[in-house]
Amino acid sequence: MKKIIILLSIMVLSLNLNAQTSISLEQVAEEVKQSNFTVLKNAQRVYQAKETINFNKRNLLPRLNLWNVLKTPFSWKGALDIVQDIAPFLVPGNWFKVGQSKEFYFAYQEQYRALWANEVMTAKLLYINTLRDIDFLNTLKAQSMKIEELVGIAETRQIFGSVEPRTTRFLKIKSLEVKEDIRVLQNLVFEEKKALAYLLGIDQEQELLLENINFPKVGKLEPLKFDTFVFRALDSAPELAQYKYLKQALAYTRKEVTFSFLGASSNSQGVFNNIPVQDGLGFGAASSIRISNSESHILDINKSSTEEVLKKSLYNLINNFNSFIGNIENQTTRRRLAGENYQTLRSHLALGMDIDPLEMLKSVENEFDASISLVNYNYEVVTTMERLKRMIFNGDYNKKETKLENLLSGVQQ
Repeated sequence: MKKIIILLSIMVLSLNLNAQTSISLEQVAEEVKQSNFTVLKNAQRVYQAKETINFNKRNLLPRLNLWNVLKTPFSWKGALDIVQDIAPFLVPGNWFKVGQSKEFYFAYQEQYRALWANEVMTAKLLYINTLRDIDFLNTLKAQSMKIEELVGIAETRQIFGSVEPRTTRFLKIKSLEVKEDIRVLQNLVFEEKKALAYLLGIDQEQELLLENINFPKVGKLEPLKFDTFVFRALDSAPELAQYKYLKQALAYTRKEVTFSFLGASSNSQGVFNNIPVQDGLGFGAASSIRISNSESHILDINKSSTEEVLKKSLYNLINNFNSFIGNIENQTTRRRLAGENYQTLRSHLALGMDIDPLEMLKSVENEFDASISLVNYNYEVVTTMERLKRMIFNGDYNKKETKLENLLSGVQQ
């Protein structure tokens, strides 16, 4: 009986190890939004921010603190403390905390939107890059076969004395180098697939099968202009939108400082803990206001800095895109000429003509380099377009994020 159980366990483990999951580029965004660990964790942070609003609202209601009641006859401060318990709504600071927590909630939503968009882009770019490396690997394998063919020819000619032994050794060394490159690239593809599975929240036991993507006809694409996208990029950027809510939240801190003589809020200050708020009437309010104004300037500086970073990134994307489509014809011609040169030398070799194996090897390397360069151009255009979609929140980045909405509406999944 024990043997049967062991055999069944081995069979189940074997099935799990051989399990495969096929995925397309179109499915990546949805998988990230539903299963990515970073996205799920930060969705909980936004949910906590929403619950903070409810917490601050409920703190406006009367509450019973037995210790404050007991110490009232013995301490005048106990009488002030009991106001926070019996009538917390009379303390302006508590109202300001409700408004401030709403602004923080909106800011967290923008931060979350930026985070899941970055995770989606990272996963899609990793998917595309993995496909690129698989294409590189296949091209490298084809090159290895051609070099092996040259080694066979060199060994045959060496027997008849038309090729020196050092030439044969050189070709064999080159063949071994390419085989080592294949090994390294295979490991890289393996690691990339495992990294992609992690980003998508797929079990590591699953083997990912990536479906191929459709490439645009790069030569027929039109150049892009910076002015076409800059306003949309800045208007859509959650990295900029968050500053509006942070400044509005900061305004509530100023109000709390102004009305601190009526008592400080019993709730924590949150983001702006560096701004001191005195509890009661004192001479520190002016300094608190000046610190608050300085904090506002810091937010303005950060916003301007973020805006310039976004514009710089957009300029680079547009420039790279235009350079690729402007030079694709050169790469296509290079690939065609390298292929024709290799085929010509191979035909001469097949006809028994005297061709130097090293010259043949050079033609193989030229064809490989030209093939890789052309493939790389196509993939770079696709990745540049994907980055541009992220900047202007188009395509997958413009779709509703249902995971967070379900969480905020109380639907735990």
